[in-house]
Amino acid sequence: MCNAVPVFQAKNRLPFYIHLAETEGPVPIMRRNEEVAYIISKEDSDELRQTAPKEKSLFEELQESRREWGLEDDDFDYTEYFDNLRDRTYYGRPESEHIFDDVAIDDGDAK
Repeated sequence: MCNAVPVFQAKNRLPFYIHLAETEGPVPIMRRNEEVAYIISKEDSDELRQTAPKEKSLFEELQESRREWGLEDDDFDYTEYFDNLRDRTYYGRPESEHIFDDVAIDDGDAK
């Protein structure tokens, strides 16, 4: 690894520092005497991605929480529960299942 390079110098000589990162290793970039970034080769980047711990998705976190709380066998119908909370008379359309449904409204003036 080489000494830190100021941002302006890295900008002006980017191809050189990319080549340096490919051959010598990460190139630290410095702003106001503080390292703020690195130029790394694709090979180094791929290696980091393979060794980095995989983050769980929101769904995986939710499933794990359900298992911890003993709710994995919960048979409560959440869809029906939330559907019943929806105000079906929204915008004066009681026959509508949803406010975006294409339901014709008979206002009596249409011909």
